[in-house]
Amino acid sequence: MRRTTGALFLFLFLPLVSLAGPRQKIKLHKAQFDLKDAPNVLLITFDTTRADHLSCYGYVRRTSPTVDNLAAHGVLFENAYTAIPLTGPSHISMMTSLYPQQHGADINGMHMSTHPRPVLLAQIFHRLGYKTAAFISAWPLKKGITGLGRGFNVYNEDFSYHYKVVNAARRGNEVGDASRRWLEKRGRSKFFLWVHYFDPHHPYDLHPEFANLPEEKNAKIFPVSASVDADRAAKIRAYDSEIAFDDNDLAKTLKLLDDLGVRDNTLIIFVADHGESLGDDGGIWGHGDHIFQPTVHIPMIFSYPKEIPQGGRIAANVSTVDILPTVLSYIGLNFKVPGQAGYSLKQMISSGGKEVTPEPTYFLTYAEPTLLPPQWMSMFWTWAETKRDPSLTGFVEGSVKVISSGNNDTLKVYRLSDAYSKEKLLPTNEVKVANLSGYKEDLDTWFKDTNRGLDPQGHLSKQDLEMLKSLGYASP
Repeated sequence: MRRTTGALFLFLFLPLVSLAGPRQKIKLHKAQFDLKDAPNVLLITFDTTRADHLSCYGYVRRTSPTVDNLAAHGVLFENAYTAIPLTGPSHISMMTSLYPQQHGADINGMHMSTHPRPVLLAQIFHRLGYKTAAFISAWPLKKGITGLGRGFNVYNEDFSYHYKVVNAARRGNEVGDASRRWLEKRGRSKFFLWVHYFDPHHPYDLHPEFANLPEEKNAKIFPVSASVDADRAAKIRAYDSEIAFDDNDLAKTLKLLDDLGVRDNTLIIFVADHGESLGDDGGIWGHGDHIFQPTVHIPMIFSYPKEIPQGGRIAANVSTVDILPTVLSYIGLNFKVPGQAGYSLKQMISSGGKEVTPEPTYFLTYAEPTLLPPQWMSMFWTWAETKRDPSLTGFVEGSVKVISSGNNDTLKVYRLSDAYSKEKLLPTNEVKVANLSGYKEDLDTWFKDTNRGLDPQGHLSKQDLEMLKSLGYASP
């Protein structure tokens, strides 16, 4: 905790509902620090971005020179995992440090719980006097659908032009330009800025200027050759160009921080909401309905020149639910949100990954509806029934990965390889019965302890349904 002669004593109250019971005011613990010394915070989220398709994670194509540079000036987590491989629920988990079964939004199109109502990272910054803004690129993150708008002075969700199928998203240069216009005006005040890039999401559009990316000399991860599977290779090439397109735009934002003279006092977090299967695991494409490595293993990088050692790489397993408590640690705020599932990574970062307590890192997913109701019923329709069970739950611990299918007692146990998105199914005879029993108990206990069984909140309009369908999140 920072202590200075001009310390500001902050007694912060957030009107919210605790996870334990009735409506009350939660007191934020006294934070004793000079606000002028606290960092700005820039959260960059890339949608649908696999860690093993970034050059800083060993990919042969130089898809991410900007992100690579960010990693060189910060710390890269080699084994970060999303809480759930779906855009809306994943971002809510980042902003609340809660698993989907806690915050109540377990599929795209579902609003987080309003009774009780989770505390959002932006609310905390708003109470601290930060200027807060979010610039998002896709319909599943609209504040009316997710509830993520609380605490933001600006929540920019301008999809007013035709992109992909309908007006459901925008390109990286558009969201980047909008966010930089805001940053030029507010960047010398204390700010919390979240910018969301959506381009790597399906359908993959080839950007000609990034179609032939230079190659890294010491790469260890390579895409499928066109001579082996021309169609798959072409799709992956287009996907890689989408990442490079957004990475190129991100460079402009980081340069603006330099131009404003605030880069050194800005904590930057780069993370993906989930990954993407690109024909892996027997020809699987997309994300959301399974929790294989390509969809749950994600890039995560923290950069803050004043406090974070440069060029570090940490192998410990971490989660997107760890983002909120880590950010609060760096701004010097002693506050644990109700129900907090994650923990601060600050000590782990400071020690270079040496101070690590091995614990399972959990994730899950829920089946999305395959059929939509008639459009005239959409005003009465919610996406899911009360107290739904996940279709898949899983965890990683060390190099072991375990997946359980719903209520099925059968577990699959995998051994993870050095190639980040590779996993090898272990034969049953190689897994002891005692281990299987322990794995099942771990998963059951975790879900039982975190499952609040909330009623889904909010309804989707006809337009919401059409937008989500156009992005591949629901089938007509």
